[in-house]
Amino acid sequence: MRWPEKCKKTRNASKPIMKALLFPAGPTEPSVGLTKDFPELDWTVLASPEDVVRAAPGASIYVTSNRTCNPATGAALRRHGDALRWMHFTSAGIDNGIAMGIPDGVIVTNSAGLRAGNVSEHALLLLLALARRIPVTITDQRAHQWRRAEVTRQMGAIESAVVCVIGRGPIGRELARKLKAVNARPIAVSRTAEPDGVVEAVYPRERLHEALAIADAVAICTSGDDTSHHMIDAAALAAMKPGAILVNVARGSIVDEAALIAALRAGHIAGAGLDVAETEPMPAGHPLWDLPGVIITPHVSGQGTSSYAQQRKLFGDNLARFRAGEPMINQCKLRG
Repeated sequence: MRWPEKCKKTRNASKPIMKALLFPAGPTEPSVGLTKDFPELDWTVLASPEDVVRAAPGASIYVTSNRTCNPATGAALRRHGDALRWMHFTSAGIDNGIAMGIPDGVIVTNSAGLRAGNVSEHALLLLLALARRIPVTITDQRAHQWRRAEVTRQMGAIESAVVCVIGRGPIGRELARKLKAVNARPIAVSRTAEPDGVVEAVYPRERLHEALAIADAVAICTSGDDTSHHMIDAAALAAMKPGAILVNVARGSIVDEAALIAALRAGHIAGAGLDVAETEPMPAGHPLWDLPGVIITPHVSGQGTSSYAQQRKLFGDNLARFRAGEPMINQCKLRG
């Protein structure tokens, strides 16, 4: 497939063909497969805001990823997407989409939950690695040092640990289930405080600091929006139990990185596992790269076993609902 190109197909002249645009994160993105699996749509694959300007007129459907959303693309859609009625995100996050400006009256759906297994697995990996002081042992390995006594004194465990999971969406729920499987004691912080039979206790967001104070580890799985911006700030970090660990597989904006750096340097926080950053890519000179007890992965927690089959089913189900004028699956409520 040329990049970008208009997808070719045999058309039934008796049926009007709905025009759809796809702006994936790159030419190898699995979502490109939608153009072959749904040949009844007239697809155009995009690679730049200029492509959006040319292709948007007459298009009813726009499929994209949060990573490809930027102000220029938003401006092009608002100016030229008069026929746009449905925008589907192949990502769970839509914060960049909201920031770029979505045309009024457009139905927005996302792919929340499709990668919950991968993301929760990655969060558990980071929790285990930090508790077992893997960053310390890797540093010693590279220095050819065998420091059994010193590392033993620092060693922790997730078993029997109280782990505060912030967010009870698909990822948070799946992480809590995995934590129970390794005999940890998950608690949750959520917008809604109803018990779910998995976590030991649920705290509303207003009682965040109370939950942090009893947790041996904290895992951030909530959505990134204006209500969660810098939720983990200096005050929240100070409320955490001394020696606790922090993992973020959600959005970098949720953690005040300057406050986190200060807490790590002071020794109040024993370690941090970060799959996301306030600025991505994280700048080469950022202090978090070199702080001991920190694991950084480049926003890859959702990757691994392909979730394309689930994406194809979600899109197909929603396409049928869109055509029938029925409520959509994973329809997002936009603020403002």
